[in-house]
Amino acid sequence: MVTVEQARQYLEGQGIVLPDFVLAALVEQANTIQPCLEDHYAPATALLIQLYVLALMGLGQGDRYISSQTAASGASRSFRYQAFADRWRGALALLRGLDTFGCADGLIPPDPTQTAHAGIWVAKGGCMCGDG
Repeated sequence: MVTVEQARQYLEGQGIVLPDFVLAALVEQANTIQPCLEDHYAPATALLIQLYVLALMGLGQGDRYISSQTAASGASRSFRYQAFADRWRGALALLRGLDTFGCADGLIPPDPTQTAHAGIWVAKGGCMCGDG
């Protein structure tokens, strides 16, 4: 099982910072797939799968990430914006590469990079009546 602290360390390393209550809820969801992971994977692989699914859920929270951070007295944070679709596909590829049994499939959020397309269908009615 992944802990909140492990998740925080991993996500912050990826530049994803979430409020504690959101992180705790995401970790609780990620831990629901533990039985499936234990049936199919070594503990280290199971942990990575959970961390990767957490990254996908965290990425869905926004498209910016921390590129640098200093502290001491003059706290400073720099944010960088990368193409969200690229970050999403990269994180999904990491997860899919490890989770060959699909344990995390039910937790993966819908792909936010896919846009909905609207259209209109126009048809003109007519009568295909016989002469009789």
